[in-house]
Amino acid sequence: MRLDEISVIGVRTGGRPARPTRVEALEASETQAALLRLIPAAVVVRRLDGTVLWWNEGAHDLYGWSADAALGRRTHRLLSTAFEEGSILTQQADLEADGTWEGRLRHLTASGRTVTVLSRQVVYRPVHGSDDDIEVLEVNTDVTAVRAAEVSLALNEQRFRAQFTQSAVGQAIRGLDGSLLAVNKAFARIVGRHPEELVGRLVEHDLMHPVDAPRVHQQIAGLFAGDAGYYTHEARIRHADGHWVDVEATVSLVRDADDRPEHLIVVAVDISQRRLAEQARDQASAALAERNTELEEANRLKLDIIGMLGHEISNPLAAILGHADELAEDLEPGSPAALAAAVIARQARRLDEIVGEVLAMVSIDAGNFRAARRPVPLRAALTKALESFSDRVVPVLGPDVAILFNPGHLQQAVVNLLSNAAKYAGGATAISVVPAGDRVLIRVEDHGPGVPGEFRSRLFDRLSRADRDAGSVRGTGLGLYIVRSLARANHGEVRHEPHPTGGSVFILECETASEG
Repeated sequence: MRLDEISVIGVRTGGRPARPTRVEALEASETQAALLRLIPAAVVVRRLDGTVLWWNEGAHDLYGWSADAALGRRTHRLLSTAFEEGSILTQQADLEADGTWEGRLRHLTASGRTVTVLSRQVVYRPVHGSDDDIEVLEVNTDVTAVRAAEVSLALNEQRFRAQFTQSAVGQAIRGLDGSLLAVNKAFARIVGRHPEELVGRLVEHDLMHPVDAPRVHQQIAGLFAGDAGYYTHEARIRHADGHWVDVEATVSLVRDADDRPEHLIVVAVDISQRRLAEQARDQASAALAERNTELEEANRLKLDIIGMLGHEISNPLAAILGHADELAEDLEPGSPAALAAAVIARQARRLDEIVGEVLAMVSIDAGNFRAARRPVPLRAALTKALESFSDRVVPVLGPDVAILFNPGHLQQAVVNLLSNAAKYAGGATAISVVPAGDRVLIRVEDHGPGVPGEFRSRLFDRLSRADRDAGSVRGTGLGLYIVRSLARANHGEVRHEPHPTGGSVFILECETASEG
């Protein structure tokens, strides 16, 4: 670039001054060239065809090419110029017609990075020159970051608009004055209107239930004050046909660059069906609670009646059993009367056993089953239980240890296990006492047919009996259920195992009494 050209360019915007002397022009051009070098932007002087005539330090910094590398080369090729709008031809036509051009360009730097610049260009035509002497002063400002921010903002706005418009959830933008600035179709459907009908309406005045409005107003005040970034609440809004719609709304406050409240975003979900379901659930729960109370009262009455009958039966039953035994002693053995007395005594004992089981079940079901545990010498307790089965000898194996158990509960549990073996297996064959750390295992063994595999999971359930035995063996299905309840009340447990050589083993697990 010639110095006299720099001088001329410098005075084009200042009018047409008096012709300077050559010395004055030289001094002015040197000053102007120095100023152009200091501009913090890329300043390029080129011909119309793009040939670089002058290249400042700003251009070097922006593009990475030194002046020596750039001079004489065409800018459009050197920088791989791309136009956001138009082309090289339209740019050149504008320069020739108007003498100026302004727009955004994308340039490729020496390092391969693409930069976006705002380019302002002006044409210089020498007074006494040809068209070949026409030159262009080009000032390019790096706006890459600005452009990236604009693109990002545009994409974000596009995404928000797509999400807002297409969302299946009701959304609205609410102004600070309470008016609706925009609503999507889902929000409009909740209130039975078209989106354009709702724009401009005041939320609190036109849509919200009067009872809910003061609470919502307070929550918005909290957003303004910075107490929270959003809040969620349930409210009622008016449908186009006049009825109220229950909604759950999440409201967030959008602030501007100066952190001042700008508008509110509302995301609303119609919860009318949920409310109806909750009401139905609450009504059903109330009805169920009432029915449960009735059933509990009926059950208590049943237990009271059964318990009363059991106790009332026990007294005459004891008299029948006692007189039957006395009568048998006075009658001729084998006589019809003696046989009849034996049947009476046997059935009375059977009835006494049933009454005992029923009373135990009533006590368990009523929640009155308590165990006052104390140390019990085990061998003596087992020997006493076996006295009820004097028709056969059952060996008791293992050491004599003490366990923590209610003595009456222990007797009933062991007797029930022995009775179970007598009914279903011809009687117990052995009782073993096995210490196991802080526990003691009482094993009642038999060599009967065993417990059917499909029945084992229900063996200790109340009123549960195997189909195989239901028609041939009399029983209530309460014996083993009572054993389990007695064991658990005394911090123990009962379980069944198949006997290795056939039959069953019932194991009553108890807590060892401390020696102290």
